Amino acid sequence: MTGEKDARVLQRLLTEDAVGQLRRRDGQMATLGSENGALKLDWVEGVARLLEHPEHLAQVEAEATELWQRGVRHIIWAGMGGSVLTVRVMAQMGFCDGHNGERIAIYPLDSTDPAALNAIVNRIAASKQIVLPASSPQQLRQLLSDVMMVGVAMGMTSEEPITHLTWFTELIEQAGLSPAEHLLVMTLPDSYLDKFARARNAPSRPLQLDGGNGTGGRMSAPATRVFLLPAALFLTRATGSSGQLHSTLALAWQHYQLDLAATNPAAHPFARLAAALYNASVNGACRMLVEFPQGWQALASWIEQLMEESLGKGNKGIVVFKESPQLSQASVFQTEGALHVYASTSEQPAQPPIFTLSQPYLASSRDQERLAALAASFLGWQLTMALYGYLHNITFSGQPAVEDYKTRARAIRDMPDPLQAARDWPDTCAAGGLTLFAPSGSAASGAATPAAVFAAALRQAAQNRATQLGYLDLTINGEVPADLEQTITAHLYTIGHRLLGVPIKPRRAPADYHSTEQGEMDGPPYLVSLRLLLRDHEEPLLGRYSDAFLRAQAVSTWQAMIGQNRACFLLIADGNADQAARPLQNFFTEVEKNLKK
Repeated sequence: MTGEKDARVLQRLLTEDAVGQLRRRDGQMATLGSENGALKLDWVEGVARLLEHPEHLAQVEAEATELWQRGVRHIIWAGMGGSVLTVRVMAQMGFCDGHNGERIAIYPLDSTDPAALNAIVNRIAASKQIVLPASSPQQLRQLLSDVMMVGVAMGMTSEEPITHLTWFTELIEQAGLSPAEHLLVMTLPDSYLDKFARARNAPSRPLQLDGGNGTGGRMSAPATRVFLLPAALFLTRATGSSGQLHSTLALAWQHYQLDLAATNPAAHPFARLAAALYNASVNGACRMLVEFPQGWQALASWIEQLMEESLGKGNKGIVVFKESPQLSQASVFQTEGALHVYASTSEQPAQPPIFTLSQPYLASSRDQERLAALAASFLGWQLTMALYGYLHNITFSGQPAVEDYKTRARAIRDMPDPLQAARDWPDTCAAGGLTLFAPSGSAASGAATPAAVFAAALRQAAQNRATQLGYLDLTINGEVPADLEQTITAHLYTIGHRLLGVPIKPRRAPADYHSTEQGEMDGPPYLVSLRLLLRDHEEPLLGRYSDAFLRAQAVSTWQAMIGQNRACFLLIADGNADQAARPLQNFFTEVEKNLKK
């Protein structure tokens, strides 16, 4: 049932023909969907164009078949943000596993921590019962002979995939294999990655099947190779027949019902969601808690990126929180400025204040139907994002704020130690193996420990009625053991939920710097962010790969947040994860004690 306020918004969308503008790529939608004067709206009708050209989809299926016939059994998919997040979602939903060698296994790689590379190498070695490290060329050849790296960048300046390709190419050459047979690049013309690939004669494929470049990374699914190639790799092995990509997208387009959104937005679930989010927002900002049926929780991370990277501008936007199976975040959401959304396979509406997003096709159990449901979900959420941007006049293409930290990272990553860039920061507090770099003035309160400084800042933010604390972010730079991450997250829930009464946003960097950083830097300003970095990281099991880029990203993103006057703290822990575990636990325990006073 649509409320009176939502009905007025939906009527506005109809009267102003907002969806029509989006489809025709004109009017205000063209302005909001452009970046540096270039339209970035190819995604809107991308699936429809593919359905009109089945030969393009057949070509992707042929590429997938050819990879299998060549003997490729493992693909490392290196990218950041929208270039890899879709693949990560598909992997979590079971579409990228090797299935005991019956399919090509895909491993998403979106980290500059050597530990992330080690984890993938270990998985590939375990599948072949190879003991690492592989020191001789013969052992390397046995390990890598059926491995390919796909480097993807849908932005002009992403450099992380270049570091991964450089590492992998050196290993391939050490193994006496041909890099051209083990590399594939998909990117934009003249991007950093494109120039890298051309200099090394690496094979390349266009991201859009028609060769266009009007699709931003966040909209890479389902009409680009970021979705289509993994889907084809799965479908060609699972079904053994051609034409499956076409039928999958046709079903997704049928579920999507874009014509209905244009002619009767009040009857379209994702248009209704846009209206509900608009009415729930305060000054253009809204916190959204998303909840999914069993088997669909992985989609939340994709939605988080879509909303926060697209709409987090000018203090406006949608901040996305995931419902936790361990502890509900809904209990700490204030009604004002927030909406709880449940994606339901039923038409039965939930009790207010929960918004029911009706998606009956999510109940499908057959693999191809689940892929179609996933593609339809991508399309629907993209529509909601664009309509919210239209209603609040937010330019949803581009992510200008994140270019700041990328520039800073380039400037400091070649230092002997990128952490030197923060060495002379005046608001610094160190004790017990921890060093806290705080916003200007935060460490001037006379607090003796990093925990006391941070707790004082949290208390002040929570008591400031003018800028009411909206959420608490904790970003871990790099990989940490699961038990340490669980301990930190448990403390975070206590601090956020029980002591401050706000939701929490646990993040993993650098992946989330390409996913939600735009929203943190330029979206709703009501956050406090703590960025955690260990001084010591794993050495790579194979080849050469430094943690310098990871360190530079941690410092540069903190600097950029400070430059935006955001309440951002950088906490550096001495030693490795094992050595830092106790000091970190003591830190969070002390924060809790200070907040209870």
